[in-house]
Amino acid sequence: MEEHQERTQQATPLKRKKAKEEGNVPRSRDVTSMSVVISSVLIFYLFGSYVFNEFKRIMIGCLSLHYGLEPMLALRNAFIEGMSIASFFLITALIFAFGSSVAQGGFFIKPFKMNLDKLNPIGGVKRLFSKESMLELIKSSFKFSVGGLILYLIMKKEIYILPLLTSMQLGMMVDKSSDIIMHTLSYGALFLLSVALLSYALERWRYEESIKMTTQELKEELKETEGDPMLKSRLRSLQREKAKKRMMQEVPTATVVITNPTHIAIALKYDKYMHAPKVIAKGRGVIAEKIKEIAKKHGIPIVEDKMLARALVKLKLGSYIPEELYRAVAKILAHLYT
Repeated sequence: MEEHQERTQQATPLKRKKAKEEGNVPRSRDVTSMSVVISSVLIFYLFGSYVFNEFKRIMIGCLSLHYGLEPMLALRNAFIEGMSIASFFLITALIFAFGSSVAQGGFFIKPFKMNLDKLNPIGGVKRLFSKESMLELIKSSFKFSVGGLILYLIMKKEIYILPLLTSMQLGMMVDKSSDIIMHTLSYGALFLLSVALLSYALERWRYEESIKMTTQELKEELKETEGDPMLKSRLRSLQREKAKKRMMQEVPTATVVITNPTHIAIALKYDKYMHAPKVIAKGRGVIAEKIKEIAKKHGIPIVEDKMLARALVKLKLGSYIPEELYRAVAKILAHLYT
């Protein structure tokens, strides 16, 4: 039966903790991609001139046989030196990628468990055409389309320079290439930043929806935690909200609403089959305003009587008015019926 209940309740701290232990955290791959590109832009901005000068030096050294007369040996030595410089980029990108992943969902190591269901070809086909897979396909198509358009616009602007690179001096060629790379990475970073923000917001929403609880789950968790104060408070709050909703649904059936006139409102119901008028809704402040709003919408009379309102608001919801208030309420009802 619990399976058919609607999940309308926000997850409790315990539910969130269990979800995190199971590896269920809001995490977007686009945020990781964005952090890698931004780290590259940052390094190019801070150390770009140094890096390109070093690569320029390696290229000049390779062409001037600085690394040896044997071509393969020279290439190997130049490659090793070049990788030692490039490794700085790689390590920084890895640090940014790891940091963005931890920032999104924290760091935890989940024990490996063999899931044979993933080897089921039928299940694989279902996952391939699932709602999540379709959403990922749309996201990927959007990213590649817009990303490709941005790259096209950049290259369209720089396309006339590319054939000239081969005729430039080595130093000028490297400098111009670095400008094009920096330009492309900067626009790419801005695009990925916007994609990452939207993607993370979507993942966060999907996560919150996936861990929502039914009312029954909330009650069972309360039992398991032996009356945890936070959960007790949450359940009481839920019960109050339900009671308030039921109370507001009764207002359209009221005979009259008594006010003081601004801070208190009490809805009374009376017919010939009742021995006395009944309090079907009451409240102060915002709730009082809501009662009056519903009463106006349904054409229910609203009567101002400060003393009577103060006396009625003390009564329990669903109770009949006491004898000492009969005369005051009867006067109002008599006036309405005449």
